[in-house]
Amino acid sequence: MQNSQLTHILFALSKKESRELRKWLVSPIHNQRSDVVQLYEYLTSGNRLEDDKSLEKERIFRKLYPKEAYDDARMRQVIHFLQESIENYLTFKKAAEDEILSKLYLAQSYRERKLMKLHDKIMKEIQQKQEFQPLLNDESMELRYLVEKEKSLQLSEKSRAVALNYQEMSDIAEMAFIAKKLKMACLMLSHQKIYKKDYDFGMLDALLDYLKTKEAILDTPFIKVYYHIYNLFRFPQEEEHFYEVKNNLRNYDYAFSNAEKSDLYLIAINYCIGRMNIGSKQFVREAFEFYQKGLEHSILLENGFLSPLNFRNIVSIGTTLKEFDWVSTFIEEYQQNLAPEYRENFVKFAMARLYFEQGDYDRAQDLLIQFDIDDILINLTAKTMLIRVYYEKDEFMALESLLDSMRAYINRKKMLAYHKMSFKELISASKRLIKIQFNDRKKIEILNSQITNSRILPSHMKEWFVEQLKKLRR
Repeated sequence: MQNSQLTHILFALSKKESRELRKWLVSPIHNQRSDVVQLYEYLTSGNRLEDDKSLEKERIFRKLYPKEAYDDARMRQVIHFLQESIENYLTFKKAAEDEILSKLYLAQSYRERKLMKLHDKIMKEIQQKQEFQPLLNDESMELRYLVEKEKSLQLSEKSRAVALNYQEMSDIAEMAFIAKKLKMACLMLSHQKIYKKDYDFGMLDALLDYLKTKEAILDTPFIKVYYHIYNLFRFPQEEEHFYEVKNNLRNYDYAFSNAEKSDLYLIAINYCIGRMNIGSKQFVREAFEFYQKGLEHSILLENGFLSPLNFRNIVSIGTTLKEFDWVSTFIEEYQQNLAPEYRENFVKFAMARLYFEQGDYDRAQDLLIQFDIDDILINLTAKTMLIRVYYEKDEFMALESLLDSMRAYINRKKMLAYHKMSFKELISASKRLIKIQFNDRKKIEILNSQITNSRILPSHMKEWFVEQLKKLRR
């Protein structure tokens, strides 16, 4: 059982869930088998889930049925019943988390049993709760449609002659569809941009044309934000869509859950980074402000953890803006929010970046030499910083060796063609740079032209190369 589905599920439960689950299992309405309870108690006692010997099926069987010979079919059966009971508990728990959905199920049960007074009472409670809940997202719109559908069935039960709420059902169904379609289009465009995958967007163009005639629908916060995000992806040069998204997220902050805001913030930040990479410097500050607000309101934390990529980007953007005190405080306060397996390397990388931008090349070099991580792009990013350190310190032999090792590393690693080309051009430009003699204007101008016309070098490296070539002209 060492690598079974059951042990994986049990590992994932919180302490509170484990306690609740035991109560669930001992209740006859949920489970009537004592061996299922015994198996659960055996597996969750001490550190048995981490001990391979304790998870041997023959050993467990002897604990459950001490007087019987091992029967694999019976062992598999009790495992199946325990997993099924746990899954029923998790399903119930998830349904109970949504108060409106739970009440809607209750209303349906009352209606099916012709308990219409109780049904009406629950429907009024649902309506009161919905009055205080904005339309957060496509899922909440779908839930509102289900409530309208239940109202329709409620009216039908009372009288055949009464007017039904079909218009309300149609309107909310339409809004749910528009919200889902726009959101899905944004996800497809985002994925397409990274993986170069072609998608069929179906009736999206017709939907966008329709929205031009229905301005009232675009006043719904969720739809309005995703409409402008879609335009961000389709027309990135039209920066007014970014500022619409920014303003809408500020004005309609109440209308989004933290999970939804996290996705929206990251989309806005990635747009800023894309604009930064082509030299739009004002977006460095925009990205920084999104990161600051995301941290301030815990929007960027997932289960208390900050992704290594966000940690690295925050440090990079903060140091680019020379916000050194803020970055230093950030590293100190948020390093504990990195998962343990990433913490040491990413803190080294962050401190190296901070020291480098402050001009402390020796301390930056000490940390970068120690940096070692499986992620290819982050490894190469660290080595790119080391290129600049060696050059600034006039350690050209070490730089030549580093460039050769980087080229060999890139050739043997599988990576996206764009990234491979970008780093190869970086290595080539670095090799040409260190061979240029002081005031060799012809070679300086040739390399300067190649650097400035490059479409694949990152903008911050293009700026660095141009700056070094300026120094060589003097």
